Amino acid sequence: MNSRQKRSRFTHHHELEVAQRWWSLPSGSPLPVSNGATYTLLFAGLPGGAAGPDVRDAVFAVSYRPLLSAVQPSRLAVPHIVGDVEFHVHSAAWITHGHHRDVRYNTVVLHVVFSFDSKHHTYREDGMEVPVCCLHDVAPPGTWPLRPTAPERGEWPCHTIMPQLEPADVTHMLLRAGQLRFEQKIDAFVEEVHTRMGLLTDTIFSVYDQVLIVALAEGLGYGRDRLFFRAVGLSLLQGQPGQTKQSMLPEPLGRSLQPAPLDARRLRSLGLLLDIWRQTGAWHTFLTLLLNTGQTETQRLQELRTVFCTVGISLVRADILIINVILPFAAAIGLIEHDLSLYEQALRSYLAHPGLSANRITRLMGQQLRLSSLPQGSCQQQGLQYIYQQTCREKRCAHCILMQYPQGGW
Repeated sequence: MNSRQKRSRFTHHHELEVAQRWWSLPSGSPLPVSNGATYTLLFAGLPGGAAGPDVRDAVFAVSYRPLLSAVQPSRLAVPHIVGDVEFHVHSAAWITHGHHRDVRYNTVVLHVVFSFDSKHHTYREDGMEVPVCCLHDVAPPGTWPLRPTAPERGEWPCHTIMPQLEPADVTHMLLRAGQLRFEQKIDAFVEEVHTRMGLLTDTIFSVYDQVLIVALAEGLGYGRDRLFFRAVGLSLLQGQPGQTKQSMLPEPLGRSLQPAPLDARRLRSLGLLLDIWRQTGAWHTFLTLLLNTGQTETQRLQELRTVFCTVGISLVRADILIINVILPFAAAIGLIEHDLSLYEQALRSYLAHPGLSANRITRLMGQQLRLSSLPQGSCQQQGLQYIYQQTCREKRCAHCILMQYPQGGW
């Protein structure tokens, strides 16, 4: 084994110890950080993936005064923050590993290390400073299990409420949450359409087409390089066929010269769609399919999928675009134009959609709510997304939709 391999093995071993120490911290632990604040740990977060931060969605209460570790998290009247955490043995490794130039680390809110050995502050790619917590300043717990900390049974309110619900109650709750998420997306599209109406743009596409195309481009990047895909969509609107304004585009993830092969294939598919829509119009294409009264919901869904699949977009991604972009956008246009039939058709299609593939959030929420199986139908699945984004991610249990049940249900 050469010296480089030995050094790599040594570093990995000690970063593993940082992770062990982190996951062993009990809820309510006060963490002194480099900006003079105290971060009280409310939720240690979830393990990150192979790329990106080590921990996702940790929750902290922030205070610039001493906090007693005995204070219950729910009683802390201080600001909460939620975000990702990165582990290193030495604080200088943030720059050594290039995280200051990687947009994937722009969600990090705490840098956890064993040794605070760098004179340089920890900055993200977007220019925000990340406070550093040195674990040597934190009282060591008695045991170091290598697993995420989990609340004791019954600690979370949902663990008490869910067993009281009948299956029909759970379905009703998830459908209501799914419709609330749908309404959120509708409101966002209405606002974006009104905003773009006030802009002067050099493009052959209508305002409706512009908003829709950019949203579809971003949807192709869900789970990937979302900001890059959105920027490409904006650029394509103003470019000539087959051209983009390179100066408008951010670098792909990892600062590579070219996007990853999967991203490149999706971008080629987007380019093919734009070539078609320069003649037929993007919104007109979907409006015609949605208002075809001679079709069943199953047939209508298949026609919508075909628009995407014929240019090489996968069936799974096509369904994601239909649920997250096409249907809420159609409902938004129905509201803008006072077209009740269009709005109702978009909602019917949304409620009738058979379901998307499970993802990290739906699996996580299935475990959190202790569901015997993941719900069927996209509306209920989106309901899980809504609960997570609105309250569960920040552990704001008092505001969860589940808390409405004892006061009269939904």
